[in-house]
Amino acid sequence: MTTVDELREAEPTVFTRAARRWQDLATSMTTRAEEVTDALRGLGEWRGAAAETAKQQLGGQRGRLDELAKGLGGIPPVLRDAGERLTRLQESLRAALATAHANRLRVSSDGQVTDDAVVVAIPPQPGRPNRAQLCAELTTTLRDTLRQAATVDAEAAAALRRLTQEATGIAPGGIQVCTSLSATIPAAGTSPAEVKRWWDGLSIADRESLLASDGARIGALDGIPAVVRDRANRVVLAGLRASLAEERTRLEAKAHRTPDDEKRLVDLRSKLTGLDAIAARLATPPSKERPPPFLLRVSADGKGRAVVAMGDPDRAANVATLVPGTFASLAGGANYLNHADAMAHAAARAGSPSTSVISWVGYDAPQSLVPEAAQDSFADNARADLARFQDGLRVTHEGEPSHNTVVGHSYGSTVVGHTARDLGIKADDVVFIGSPGVGVERADQLNLPPDRVHASVAQHDIIKVTNMPMGVGGAPPGVPDPMVPGPVSPGGGLNIDPHGPDPATPGFGGKVFTSDPGTPGLGDAGGLSEAAHNEYWEDRNRSLRNMGRVIAGQPTD
Repeated sequence: MTTVDELREAEPTVFTRAARRWQDLATSMTTRAEEVTDALRGLGEWRGAAAETAKQQLGGQRGRLDELAKGLGGIPPVLRDAGERLTRLQESLRAALATAHANRLRVSSDGQVTDDAVVVAIPPQPGRPNRAQLCAELTTTLRDTLRQAATVDAEAAAALRRLTQEATGIAPGGIQVCTSLSATIPAAGTSPAEVKRWWDGLSIADRESLLASDGARIGALDGIPAVVRDRANRVVLAGLRASLAEERTRLEAKAHRTPDDEKRLVDLRSKLTGLDAIAARLATPPSKERPPPFLLRVSADGKGRAVVAMGDPDRAANVATLVPGTFASLAGGANYLNHADAMAHAAARAGSPSTSVISWVGYDAPQSLVPEAAQDSFADNARADLARFQDGLRVTHEGEPSHNTVVGHSYGSTVVGHTARDLGIKADDVVFIGSPGVGVERADQLNLPPDRVHASVAQHDIIKVTNMPMGVGGAPPGVPDPMVPGPVSPGGGLNIDPHGPDPATPGFGGKVFTSDPGTPGLGDAGGLSEAAHNEYWEDRNRSLRNMGRVIAGQPTD
């Protein structure tokens, strides 16, 4: 049976928020049914056996989606009713507890009310029932309230089991969704070519069924077309925003938060900021400066993942992937989205007929300058994911092969370098911006022609700090921490070159292009600044213009 503490601490509003999420899901199923209906209309002039087969499949899928929407639509009323009933019962419980407290009566977890008057003599109160009678009445009220709460819980659970079973096809008489389809979904890490063969072998109806039942798994697979991943991941995004917002609200409402609660609350707020930025970008109407976006992956696990393409990578003539560096996470998504938009626009100005630039927050980036950014492990752990993503871009591209570029900024350049060095990278060009080193001594060690390796560093970029005299506190006086600091060298300077030489030097053997100097530092910083490290995407920066030219397959200056 429900206890006094359980009912008192319950949050009936959780049911209301859950009802909204289920209603959104039912609405999305209705929308998909309407999309299938539109697709059927578009096949009106198509004739022949293949046409009839496709129409039958689409018609059957439309029926299943309609039934699924209807089944899911029955869940919100159950949740709202449970929330309303529990709210009333909670009010009754709290009123009874207040009466017991006012009369100094003891309440046990099962609703039993006892009198402590045997210890402390309390005189009878005129016009009130005697204390023994009050204990009996409150016990009856509390236990009846707890029984009703348990009944509400049991009835809601039973109704939800029935409705979800019918909606997912598990119960007899429900929609017969082929659950064996889920078992055929390729495992995470499967090669994009295998994923594409699997997807191409599915019927239209099977694809739609999997998108409805396993959208999160489909949306995360490299080798699935971008338009399909976008559909799946927009639903995932809505679910993440709702669930994280609910958890945030619950923690904010807690009267006494633990240090772990406070830490989690900071994490939730930062991730919601990133998710909201993605949602806002997806809702932005396409324009010359803002190509249509495609959400290729989103996750709140760890520091989060967000892979967003500005323009369709499966159809664009020129495709670029931007790999950010230290501190990259879901929370900072807005910056990377803006950078990708700026690069796509720069490529268009350089003559690219069609462009897709992808913000790839697809790895666990270092989250500190010391010691994480000086370690190779983050780059090594990201290699397989970046290589597989680039393979996937090749596999799903339609028509003539696209010209593909991978751009690494800061520690992101280290990720790109390690990937090219160890696994090879299916790109025509790579670009290193503000790099702390890419894991090799020379451009010809990257498994690419040296003239396809481009690099640039701003004059005032703090990444250039190296072998400077040490101050009393360790770093040179007035010099900010470098982006990738390393151990103190025997000569007394700062060895911040743990990942190899600067690829933007002539001796590296690649092609160096020009960037604007960037904002100079103050004091004894030697003119270097952290601001300059992040100004490569400013509208009139020569770095942005040159990145656009590389993406478009044009020479740099």
